[in-house]
Amino acid sequence: MIKKIYVIFLMILTASCSNLDKGYNENLSNIDEKLVSKLELIQKDLQVNSVTRLKESLDISFSERYTINKLSEYDLSKVKFYFTKPQISRNLGENTIGIRFGEEVFYFNVEYKYLNGDWKITKFTERR
Repeated sequence: MIKKIYVIFLMILTASCSNLDKGYNENLSNIDEKLVSKLELIQKDLQVNSVTRLKESLDISFSERYTINKLSEYDLSKVKFYFTKPQISRNLGENTIGIRFGEEVFYFNVEYKYLNGDWKITKFTERR
């Protein structure tokens, strides 16, 4: 009798774990699409010289916030932004952003974290 209960318990446990993994993979692709669409919206806002959506997405340190504030002092409508496709693993993501001011190009490494159903920028550092 104990063997039967043990076998049934193991079957239920493995079946429930496989269902959880399938649901997680489906949600992961949905999460990936959310980040890409958010980046596209931020890029469109920056092209019309609006940084409100960018500032709403920040969850970064004071020094990194200073960099973003300095960026907002420029006329961003004349600037070209280039985003690489984000690399996502679980609830973390990262990509590189290129900002072209005339002939100069600045590169930034950006890290994201999926918090409370939304992507937040957690690290924004200039690449040298």
